[in-house]
Amino acid sequence: MTATALFADSGGFKPLPTIEALRVISEGHQLESVTDSRAALLILRQRADIALLVSNSPDYELFTQFRALHPKGQAILVTDLAMISYSGLLHGEEATLVDHIIVNKGRENWTVNQLRITLAKIRTKDIFGIAKYLAPHTPIHKEQIRSSSQRETLNLQVQRFAEACHLGQHIARVAFGISEELLMNTIYDAPVAAGIPRFQNVDQLTSIILQPEEYGELSYGCDGQILAISSSDPFGALKKTTLLTYLKKVLRREDGEGLIDDKKGGAGLGLFKILYSSHGIVCNVEKGNRTEIMALIDINDPLRDFASLARSIHYFSA
Repeated sequence: MTATALFADSGGFKPLPTIEALRVISEGHQLESVTDSRAALLILRQRADIALLVSNSPDYELFTQFRALHPKGQAILVTDLAMISYSGLLHGEEATLVDHIIVNKGRENWTVNQLRITLAKIRTKDIFGIAKYLAPHTPIHKEQIRSSSQRETLNLQVQRFAEACHLGQHIARVAFGISEELLMNTIYDAPVAAGIPRFQNVDQLTSIILQPEEYGELSYGCDGQILAISSSDPFGALKKTTLLTYLKKVLRREDGEGLIDDKKGGAGLGLFKILYSSHGIVCNVEKGNRTEIMALIDINDPLRDFASLARSIHYFSA
């Protein structure tokens, strides 16, 4: 039986892409589209084949009912609201209620592509690699991460790549900063999260040489629309609830102390900086084997204050 994707396009919020675009990106799913949350709730309660919910409204009842009635399904919020706004409407429970958050932009191309790629990754379980977010045949540059001493060289390499792509000095500096946070996560924070003893209580000023089985990989590429930068580690220890809890804590300043994890590495603040400096963060995780964290920058859309600008947040589990 073909699984059904339910699209709920409610009034009062920025509309979803056109039905024609939704038909194209729903390949592999039967498409069901309704124009309000009430109609979506009726379908959720009547049909057992709903595998995917896509809504432009952060409707707490809708997402709660979907999670209760279709616990194995994937929930996607497509919104132009900043995190602090949709989090309030979802009673602060987006970490458990929503699997993917996609920016609903004025330029529909970003939204359509993010939906298309997300649905394809859910369907195929092929989740890793920045190439999926770039135009076909875009060259992907890759560098092995072996030690902390490489950071400056690799960061400058990413910055110079952005400059060579004529993205401007601002984006080039942003790319340097993103690369730095990704490398810090791969070298320091990921091994801590994986529970490797020799990394416990090591601060980020300590020189680290990774063992071959601990090596990571830095990847970057640009297709003239999107600049994508990622790093991966061989541990697969990042959890979805951890990711969203980190991001929300730093944004909302809920706890003066405990703003980030107590470890000296400060993974929570690093993840927030990556998202703050980009239009989207993508985390791909194969538990115990691999974590890939990716930043996406729409080079035609100026970055603005995090509190007022929506960002895409994805967590995929292999």
